[in-house]
Amino acid sequence: MLKRVIGWLAAAVLGGALVFVATSKMTTRSAMSGVVPPSPTTLASPKSLWTCGMHPQVIQDHPGTCPICHMKLTPLKNGGGEDSGSDEHAAGPAVIIDPTIVQNMGVRTAEVKRAPLRLNIRAVGTLAAPEPGQHEINLKVNGWIQKLYADTEGMHVLKGDPLFDLYSPDLQVAGEELISAVKVQHGLHSALTDTQARDAQLMVDSARQKLKLWGVADEDIDAIASATTAPATVPFRSPVSGALIEKPVIAGSAVQAGMKLMRIEDHAKLWLNTQVYENQLASVKVGQMVRATVDGVADETFEGPVTFIDPHVDPMTRTTIVRVQIDNPGQRLHPGMFAMANIMAQPVDDAVLVPREAVIDTGTRQIAFVTAGDGRFTPRNVRMGLTGSDGQVQILDGLASGEQVVTSGQFLMDVESRTTEAIQKLRSGPASEPAMPAGMPTETPLAPPAVMPIGAATQPALRPAMKRLNIAHCPMKKADWLQVGQAIANPYYGTEMSTCGDITRAVPAPMEGTPLSEFTSDYLAVVESLGVDQLNSAAIGHLAADADRLSSAPTLQASIRVLTEAKTIDGVRLALKQVSADLISALETAAK
Repeated sequence: MLKRVIGWLAAAVLGGALVFVATSKMTTRSAMSGVVPPSPTTLASPKSLWTCGMHPQVIQDHPGTCPICHMKLTPLKNGGGEDSGSDEHAAGPAVIIDPTIVQNMGVRTAEVKRAPLRLNIRAVGTLAAPEPGQHEINLKVNGWIQKLYADTEGMHVLKGDPLFDLYSPDLQVAGEELISAVKVQHGLHSALTDTQARDAQLMVDSARQKLKLWGVADEDIDAIASATTAPATVPFRSPVSGALIEKPVIAGSAVQAGMKLMRIEDHAKLWLNTQVYENQLASVKVGQMVRATVDGVADETFEGPVTFIDPHVDPMTRTTIVRVQIDNPGQRLHPGMFAMANIMAQPVDDAVLVPREAVIDTGTRQIAFVTAGDGRFTPRNVRMGLTGSDGQVQILDGLASGEQVVTSGQFLMDVESRTTEAIQKLRSGPASEPAMPAGMPTETPLAPPAVMPIGAATQPALRPAMKRLNIAHCPMKKADWLQVGQAIANPYYGTEMSTCGDITRAVPAPMEGTPLSEFTSDYLAVVESLGVDQLNSAAIGHLAADADRLSSAPTLQASIRVLTEAKTIDGVRLALKQVSADLISALETAAK
């Protein structure tokens, strides 16, 4: 028995020695190679976090009380999101929502489709007389106007109508030559040889051609040829039907060869000269059909093709003339009328299309949420192209045909995804950092902040010592906003005109811990992000939740709904004007 015990002790001592030697060698090799073997601290599981049920933006790495409402913090549970894996377009962790909650949220989806992108370009234009339809009346002989038929500018004349009677000695001589040639031909017709008959016919034809080249109509030449003497005056007729635009002569006027007597415009077809902006020209092609409406002709649409695109851009208006030719039945359209044109373009024959409301445009990136079924939604970074007239937008990258995207409720999903991403970073903490090489000085990692703001931009809470907020006014937008401090940071124009505005007055800050205080804190976060041309979707989501508890400010609740439904940074800026006015009113009412 004693020998057996001694054997056990010897084996234990021998095993411990072997472990010691092996550990020593491993430590020596690790020190030489500069790699520290993993320690229990390095392999520790993600840290625990605590949060406030009333203020979810408060997250700490240790138990305690909420710095806002002083409630006891509770452990933050895992879940609510998944890693998006190796998706190169992933914009954050996936969001998992219970199907019942999805239904209560009113989440709607739409399918990503491949189809032609149709664009309806609206442009204003003016009707004008076509240049090919303008005719100038002049003479090739000298003379005097004995009688003027077309005696009123603007009157309508028909093709072949007499315009005036002209007395001209040259025309009388030419008329006598024609009459003499006809008499010779008819009087000696039976006695003429074939050669003489041909010569007589040539003389008649030559006299007729002379009058025709001088502008005399065929019917008037026939009348002269059948007369015994040349008439004192010869009528000149209109070559086209149209409106008499210019008439610088009157009855009795002496006229000379080459002198402009009248100008007639044919209005059977008109030009519609539209002004199209330079960024739309790539979608306009010659031959595209255009629908136009004219204020002077109610309840009727006129159609015609694009016939000309001006090669020059107006440096003042940044527009180019796009000309459309339209028919004018019944002469109801008149040059100078204003018209609204709809140019029907199809710039892309095969495009990936989604509804415009499916994309969140933060100003710096564009995000869409793709549903994978079973309540799982993944944020994707996408790149938008052209926007169609039917509310569809072209996706250049990030989505594929057949996928389902969220068109309603994605703002709340974006808030949840960002919150999940921030919590994952807090949970990983310093433990996820690589170990320092041996021999390098180590530093104690800084503890995470007591309050972790969630959002695209820092969300400034109201400071305990802050007693008043400043009200600034933008003269360009004719709108107010609230801000902290005296330095102007215009949220309506951002970095484009950040200093536009003045401080007009101040208002007392709301009491801390109240719903109005929390709403104001999130409002300031939205204003701050807009000042740097960013969209803090997390703060916008918090505003929607805060507004539900502001039962004493129904107008503020209504205006915040408009803001949270905005899809772009321009839409948020537009809605911010009314939200700011309602919040200022609520703060001034609470201070009384």
